[in-house]
Amino acid sequence: MATMASLGNMNMIQPQSIIYACSDETTAITVGTAKTTWRMPYPFQVLHVKASLTTAGGTSGTTTIDINDDGTSILSTKLTIDQGELTSVTAATPPVIAATGYTILPDSSMTTDVDAVSGGGTEAGLKVEIIGFPLGDRIS
Repeated sequence: MATMASLGNMNMIQPQSIIYACSDETTAITVGTAKTTWRMPYPFQVLHVKASLTTAGGTSGTTTIDINDDGTSILSTKLTIDQGELTSVTAATPPVIAATGYTILPDSSMTTDVDAVSGGGTEAGLKVEIIGFPLGDRIS
């Protein structure tokens, strides 16, 4: 069995998450582009994406979210959160990254769009998580 001392010498690279809010916790989200805009601080290879809500959509339909890198979607199949659910992890249709090994370059303008909300339009508290590996140093 490995001990912590023996593991200390191994180069273990763990995926990291960039998590950001796209709305406040209580106001119903609405359809629109660039609900949030931020700059990627370092090169980042994307493995997976997730989204969550504080309040689920109340009736039929899904909440659909797109993540853009300098105006181009990083997803070939967008993030969805099914009606009544709080996370994309349980979605009937999982998100698909546009390309294997997709890398976001440093200082890229990242935007998040809400392309659809459920029929009830009650969703609130949207957060997005981009999971992957930093590939270099932070830009100055």
